[in-house]
Amino acid sequence: MKTQKQNTNLTKKQRLKNRQKQVQIQKLILASVCIILLGIAVLRPVYNHKPKTCTINSTCEGYRSKVETEAANYDMSDYVDLILALMMQESSGQGTDVMQSSEGAYNTKYPQVPNGITDVDYSISCGIQELKYALNKAGVTDPDDLDHIRLALQGYNFGADVYFNYLEKNGITSWSVESSEAFAKIASGETARSEEDPLYTTAGPWDYGDQHYPEHVLRYYHI
Repeated sequence: MKTQKQNTNLTKKQRLKNRQKQVQIQKLILASVCIILLGIAVLRPVYNHKPKTCTINSTCEGYRSKVETEAANYDMSDYVDLILALMMQESSGQGTDVMQSSEGAYNTKYPQVPNGITDVDYSISCGIQELKYALNKAGVTDPDDLDHIRLALQGYNFGADVYFNYLEKNGITSWSVESSEAFAKIASGETARSEEDPLYTTAGPWDYGDQHYPEHVLRYYHI
């Protein structure tokens, strides 16, 4: 017959054994969670990310008065900060085609090739007109209407007419990475970017435009 002391020792041993089992189970659970999280991080496309909030540099800020003057000519005074954010994304204020509007429809003076415009004022004028057209196509109501502004910005990058025709044909009324990439896939002729291409990690997997353009611009736009 077991003594009370023996029963107590047995109970302690049993508790210790149970505790060891619990620790082992917790370790297994923790290891499993780590493996799952690592798998998600590895499998998730690296190009699908939201850029962090940034500020407009002093060079772009230096063009504020020019932008304000030109924006007033096209009833775009409410969108000066958005225009500067777009300029920041396009050129950081460097070069003569600060709005990268050479290839747009409103450039009728210079070659419609990248950086064809050699007049900063003219680049700003063309870019503002291009943006206004995209804002109208997107149905933007005011500077706070970010849902429609995202569509307008993507149209500025892709080419407003062809992009908005695609949206209308497919019944798309709000911007998403998925629809942006779907359009770029078609527009690129299903030509994928090489993973070695620096743009792959920032502009998306298809060799056409910047499929994350709205978020890239809006990181500089603080309302």
